[in-house]
Amino acid sequence: MRKLHRTLAILAVPAALTAGACTSSGGGPTPPPGPQVATLTGQITGTRTLSRDTVYTVTGFVEIQPGARLVVPSGTILESDLVTRGSIVTVRCTATLASGQLIVQGTSANPVIFRPATTAARQRGQAGGIVLHGCASINLAGGSGTSEGVNQPFGGSNPNDSSGEIRFLRIEFGGVKVTPDNEINGLTMAGVGSGTVIENVQAHFIADDGFEWFGGTVNAKWLVSTGNDDDNLDCDFGWVGTVQFFLAVQDRNLANRGVECDNDGSGSGNLPLTSPTVWNATFIGAGVGQANSEINDGVFIRRNTAGTWRNLVVVNFGNAGLVIDGVNSQANLASGALVIDNALFFRNQCLEVAGCAAAADPVLGNIVFRGGAEGGYHQTGVAAAWAGRTIVEADPQFNTVNYDNPINGSAPDIRPRAGSLALAGENAATPTGPGVDASARFLGAFGGTDNWIGGWTTWATQ
Repeated sequence: MRKLHRTLAILAVPAALTAGACTSSGGGPTPPPGPQVATLTGQITGTRTLSRDTVYTVTGFVEIQPGARLVVPSGTILESDLVTRGSIVTVRCTATLASGQLIVQGTSANPVIFRPATTAARQRGQAGGIVLHGCASINLAGGSGTSEGVNQPFGGSNPNDSSGEIRFLRIEFGGVKVTPDNEINGLTMAGVGSGTVIENVQAHFIADDGFEWFGGTVNAKWLVSTGNDDDNLDCDFGWVGTVQFFLAVQDRNLANRGVECDNDGSGSGNLPLTSPTVWNATFIGAGVGQANSEINDGVFIRRNTAGTWRNLVVVNFGNAGLVIDGVNSQANLASGALVIDNALFFRNQCLEVAGCAAAADPVLGNIVFRGGAEGGYHQTGVAAAWAGRTIVEADPQFNTVNYDNPINGSAPDIRPRAGSLALAGENAATPTGPGVDASARFLGAFGGTDNWIGGWTTWATQ
């Protein structure tokens, strides 16, 4: 583990303070000063509570030590210093101390915002990110790994471990590159336990993945991944948590896959298998064959991944809506260890498989296999694998979505209109699992009335 010997340094001064500014030029009272500014750096020990009226420049890796808590009130602005890759990091537990905890107390009206420290137009990769390390199980040898980007250990034997409580947080224009092909994600959860709360978080215009889980048992609700360079939902190393209400909207100019999940890099049988449970997710693709160096697939399950994926809407991907890659994941599908059902597809072009997009069958028009004896993308055995499952091909009838340019600076209204097959209860399954809303018997992240992304999310492109 990289050892740091820094201390927390917070220096606050009024942003608008000037000498002799006791009265205005007209003799009246001086207007109140602007927000305070401060630097947040080093190691957090004990409990540290920030101030909502201060803009903090996050310098370097701010590490919340085991047993410590960093409390961030609603409306607080955290600005990442690009030169030092400003990021907030929780450190996993020790033999005697619980994992460090990040407590974000945002609200719908006043979210906490993590963004680049710049007055110029913001771009991907100008900020670091939020990286949580915990002591829940992972499937790497020895039960421990070292995290991407920040090089911290994670993993352990406590499935109920807590790395904090995060509510209403926006992470904007992050994904700074640490070394070639090694960027920090928007929100990284490495060995994070189910005692952690993750609700209403947006990862926006990140130069890597929006959300990535490296093992662990953490659950999450109401996640938004928008305009990110790489994948929207990425999982590895034995993650077995549950997510409900996930929205991904891709940028036509730069995007990879909606979902990319592995058991590990080699597709081994290491336990626990990556087996997430995902309910009520909407994935809106870039709508082109390739928006970056890789093919624009919707849900891409590979390398011996299992799990349950139900009540999905997958639209506008340049290639297939769903890809099951490799013989191990295909075997999990056949055995029932991998379940994908209750899904609506629309406008997926399926460019890598001849005749796929023109197929009258909604399964063969959207779902493909990849790898194994066939080599590349193919549909051998696909129809039989999905026989009897509820797969619909239809326009979800979103209120306002621009399929030709999904990320265009304006907030879309992704709720389906009345009459949409996404709202037909017979097409959906009843959600089950820890903390889920069992009444969400509809396809996708929205049930037609509650626009839960309204007010606290951003759609700015710079």
